[in-house]
Amino acid sequence: MATALPQTHPSANISRLITAAVINQSFRHLLLTNPEKAINTGFNGESFRLERDEKDLVLSIQATSLADFAVKVSGEKSEHRPSRPHNSFAAF
Repeated sequence: MATALPQTHPSANISRLITAAVINQSFRHLLLTNPEKAINTGFNGESFRLERDEKDLVLSIQATSLADFAVKVSGEKSEHRPSRPHNSFAAF
């Protein structure tokens, strides 16, 4: 029987980024089309202080919807963590 790979939760910093995208359509569009500008611009007078690996993760994601973005953040975050290498065959 196959077991699912563990999912990780986004950091507090990335959660703030996603929350801003949930509540504001313009910011959501910016995050999906130009994530670097979204991070650098901030939202509602507040900046996003992402760690380097968090920023690299956000910039590496190509998503067409916020739901897709959130799934990819949760699924890919464990792959970017050096202490826990990803084994794509673990489910087999």
